[in-house]
Amino acid sequence: MKHFRKIHWLPALALASLATPVLALGTGSVLDGAAGPVTRQVEQSAERLVERRMARQVEERVETVSESFRNPLENLPAELPVLTKQGEVAFTEVAVEDGGRAVERQWLLTGTDEEIARLDQPGITLLKRQELAGLGLNLVRFRVSPELDSRQALQAILPKLVDRLDRNHIYSPQADEPPPEPQARSPRWQSLCSSPVRVGMVDTSIATGHPSFRQARVVQSRFLDVDGAKGQLSEPRAHGTAVASLMVGDLGNDSPARLPSATLFNASVFYDRNRNLSGATLGHLLEGLNWLSEQDISVLNISLTGPDNRVLATVIRNLLDRGLVLVAAVGNQGPAAPPLYPAAYPGVVGVTAVDDSNELYRWANRGEQVMFAARGVSVPVAAPEGGRVSDSGTSLAAPVVTAALACRLREASAEQAIEALIGTARDLGEPGRDRSFGHGLLDY
Repeated sequence: MKHFRKIHWLPALALASLATPVLALGTGSVLDGAAGPVTRQVEQSAERLVERRMARQVEERVETVSESFRNPLENLPAELPVLTKQGEVAFTEVAVEDGGRAVERQWLLTGTDEEIARLDQPGITLLKRQELAGLGLNLVRFRVSPELDSRQALQAILPKLVDRLDRNHIYSPQADEPPPEPQARSPRWQSLCSSPVRVGMVDTSIATGHPSFRQARVVQSRFLDVDGAKGQLSEPRAHGTAVASLMVGDLGNDSPARLPSATLFNASVFYDRNRNLSGATLGHLLEGLNWLSEQDISVLNISLTGPDNRVLATVIRNLLDRGLVLVAAVGNQGPAAPPLYPAAYPGVVGVTAVDDSNELYRWANRGEQVMFAARGVSVPVAAPEGGRVSDSGTSLAAPVVTAALACRLREASAEQAIEALIGTARDLGEPGRDRSFGHGLLDY
């Protein structure tokens, strides 16, 4: 999820910009003479005003800088050509209704052969049809003409199918590769269990050559095909490497692998956009989830977010019905933002982030979808090029809960494992479960 680093130089800038009035208040002989007490009161009031002004300016500057990290997708153009490694246009990503983004004029449908046959109509072009056996679905991806590119238009010609089709939405880890901090914080965790658990994640590619994965067992498969002979999409590595390092990476010193004997299965579904942003089409995401569902994993980590989607909702429901435990980051759009998915789907374990003082991550989404909190602010993670960086976000809290559940699921059902974590969670915020911290902190 989005990783926002503390901007330590902002207070210094604010102090520099206000240095002149502060010095003016503190110089001269205004404290001398018969009117000293009154003058001191006036000066103290003026100093307090300046201090408040300084605090407001610092806060405004922090807000301005961190806002650009919090939701960089808002800065993307309405139409963004996505290129292959060879420089060919693979598809165009566009802004759509409700603030979401999707592949231009592409839709997805799940249905029977007979239902899919109803797509044979003017203005509809079938692009890809596939059986997702692990998900128990037949999926078709199709393109529509501009006049059919809305749910209302498709409902008019496909009234019996409209509830099972949706856009080929774009999902995102929200903030990729912000400027690295030169020194990561000192870690504070232990291995949770040495059981040979099997854990899944869907994310960017993992830099498996990083020294922290020297003893790890990582199996990954890439799902980044494009239509036609246009080459391959570029694979980012920062986000997936960070998330994986918090489960199976040995970062040295006091930060051993939480799951040292696990096998981690990763579905690489994200492509490079521009300016170090990445995205995943729902089509690629579903292919990755289908592969993961066939790997005999007990729990799946999903550190990505995006809009509600009828097809994705069906897939999540199918995975839950099959007994797979799903853990998802709640997102970093801020406390007033609407719910993000898949964390907000019923049955998914939604995770938020707190810092070392148990304060909620300032950009964490809030709502009924929050089930647990975990450390996710200024935590050390592996960097693709080697070494460590310090990152923040709900993306980094989710794998902590995933690892804890993986250990519990060795000897318990999904319901029992979740109940066990609820019993060990440290209540934060309002008494009982609340919209900010859920059941409380899992301090692993």
